[in-house]
Amino acid sequence: MRYSSSILTATALALLPFAQAAKEVFAHFIVGNAPNYDLSDWQDDIALAQNASIDGFVLNIASQDASNANSLTNAFRAANAANFKLFFSFDYNAQAPWPKNDVATLINRWANERSYFKPDNTYKPLVSTFEGPDHAEDWHDIKSKTNCLFIPDWSSLGAANAATKANSVADGLFSFDAWPKGPSAMTTEVDEQYREALSGRPYMMPVAGWFYTNLPGWNKNWLWKGDELWDTRWQQVIDFQPDFVEILTWNDYGESHYIGPVREKSLGLFQSGNAPINYAENMPHDGWRKLLPYYIQQYKQGSKGQPTKTSTTIVTMAPTATSITTIVRTLTTIVTAPASSKTSVPFRAKVVAQENVAVKEEAVVAYYRINPAKACNSGNTTGNDPNYQQVYAPDKLLQDNIFITALLAEPADISVSVGGKDLNATFSKKTPQVGGAGIYSGKVLFTNSTGDVAVTVSRTLENGTTVLIAEAKGGPSITTQCVGGMVNWNPAVISS
Repeated sequence: MRYSSSILTATALALLPFAQAAKEVFAHFIVGNAPNYDLSDWQDDIALAQNASIDGFVLNIASQDASNANSLTNAFRAANAANFKLFFSFDYNAQAPWPKNDVATLINRWANERSYFKPDNTYKPLVSTFEGPDHAEDWHDIKSKTNCLFIPDWSSLGAANAATKANSVADGLFSFDAWPKGPSAMTTEVDEQYREALSGRPYMMPVAGWFYTNLPGWNKNWLWKGDELWDTRWQQVIDFQPDFVEILTWNDYGESHYIGPVREKSLGLFQSGNAPINYAENMPHDGWRKLLPYYIQQYKQGSKGQPTKTSTTIVTMAPTATSITTIVRTLTTIVTAPASSKTSVPFRAKVVAQENVAVKEEAVVAYYRINPAKACNSGNTTGNDPNYQQVYAPDKLLQDNIFITALLAEPADISVSVGGKDLNATFSKKTPQVGGAGIYSGKVLFTNSTGDVAVTVSRTLENGTTVLIAEAKGGPSITTQCVGGMVNWNPAVISS
């Protein structure tokens, strides 16, 4: 196999057939939580997602859900008009496993819609699952009938077993392991396992901000450590550079990791799941979308914290009948370029040039629980899933802190108050780039404070004048009066 000399002189990155000329970020959308959505609700959610630089929704659909037909009609109608992307995740756990013929029928029905996502250089409709490894063999037939690109979540198997299941039927994998299991911080250890097991097949990396569920009707009542998770995980995405990113989730209110709006018409699950309290009502997470345009820009530009600009060239690989794997080294990464077919195949090459970070809008985000951990009873919630993990008391995983993240063009000061009382907050962690621009974060205890939360960022100018840069307030108050006598372990998120 011979390459054009322009690869060497430009040190360009020859992308895999599965890799993206522009990497994609999706949000997992539980269609079963939207049976009462009308077209305008879908249009509104899509507009909010696009404003946050999200490329599309992963539509989680359950077998035997009578609302699927109407929901999908409205979803695709809204997405087609907005140039927004959609693809299916077949949920094999929600109600019953999916019959393979039903799966193939749905894919073929919707895959030709303008908004159905087909990754660059494959032209195949991407399809995922939530679990379902016991039905892995079905996918040989489904793939032959639909020509889909199959990237399931089979996290229950672990990376190595999922990658080889059913004679490696998966074209790539998605992981649902988005939360640390215990008091330690989140790492990319599991992501590394997937990358190694996939050996060049695409990996979809999960990002989540929280996890708390208390739905006894479905035998669910636990939490995982969410402190500092959202911003930590995005920094990991920027460093790890996966093929795709999937946010968990847009609207899973029952597990408290939603980043979309809380719609009253979508909260019926708290009744059907016999929740002791509605822990999502009046608990907005919209603030977590505030810094997404910045994080997603960093990820897509492959910069590990610095934006880049890219130019694209076309390089033609000489035809060969032999399967050869060649390593192409570039300025920023090492990837595997597969052998071409007997016909010359154009592969896109990306030339990356660094430029200084530009902060378009300085902003601040804060999140906090509204009840101190010891204010009321725990609701029998455990830290970690007791079905397969070591159990901790919830307050061993979650701290009574207000967590702050700011995107700044240069250093500034932070102030956090509860009930008008200043808590002496500071930025304890900084990841500034050229000129001091970048992410600044910190946390401050609120255990002995109650009342309204206000967060302000200010800067003192050279002339001694102090100016307000950004302010976040208006969220629910911190209180020791707990709804139903239980601590609400779901946070509120506010932003400027």
